[in-house]
Amino acid sequence: MANKSSEKQQQRPFLDGIRRWLPRAAGGALLFVVIAFAGERLAMKLIDPQAMQIKSVQVEGMFEHVTPLAIKQVAASFSEQGFLGVDVGHVKLAIETLPWVRQASVRRVWPDTLYVSLEEQMAAARWGDEGLVSPAGELFFPQDITQFVQLPVLDGPGSNGALVLAQYRKVRELLATQELIVTQLEQDERRAWVVTLSSGMKLLLGRKESEARLARFIDIYPKVLMTWERAIDEVDLRYTNGFAVRWNAVTGKENEIAQG
Repeated sequence: MANKSSEKQQQRPFLDGIRRWLPRAAGGALLFVVIAFAGERLAMKLIDPQAMQIKSVQVEGMFEHVTPLAIKQVAASFSEQGFLGVDVGHVKLAIETLPWVRQASVRRVWPDTLYVSLEEQMAAARWGDEGLVSPAGELFFPQDITQFVQLPVLDGPGSNGALVLAQYRKVRELLATQELIVTQLEQDERRAWVVTLSSGMKLLLGRKESEARLARFIDIYPKVLMTWERAIDEVDLRYTNGFAVRWNAVTGKENEIAQG
């Protein structure tokens, strides 16, 4: 009997501790539930577009062909998603679809503003009849390119503007040694290069060894062709050791070919 009484006395502090702990644990659990519920309500309120509206769009950049109003209109089209609900990545992509926008960045500014920073495209050359080429070789297609008629015209199959622009720069540099100006460079469907000079003369360089053929033209130009430049329609340099000249209509012998 003494042993049983001793065991009960030992268990009593443990049971008393449990009784004291249970209300506290229940209270803590209840507090946790309340906080979680309040947090959920707060989160729902924060992403509610009506509670956290986009009230302002700020735009930064150098503007020549793009207007801040056009940027704000694109960004504002996402305003119904709310300040925290809006996907700034989608806003960025939408702004970058504008023809003159090279790249944009979009971020939130607490509590109700979208901040847009952008870089405009620049035109290094025209691309065919409808497009432009940036200094990096990127193609873009504004609605109106009539103000860029002074730029050289590049063209090629597909959309490899970077390749054609790089070739144009090489050709321009080589021909500048004879004070010749390139107004057009085209790569046709067979990947053959055709150069047009400011005089109207065309240089047919073909697909292979275009630089070597151009070097040959530069060598013979001051010796043979300079005097006849305005009368020449095209110079075919695709021959192994020579060239052929086709005269233009001004000479009255445009169907005649001179070989050298």
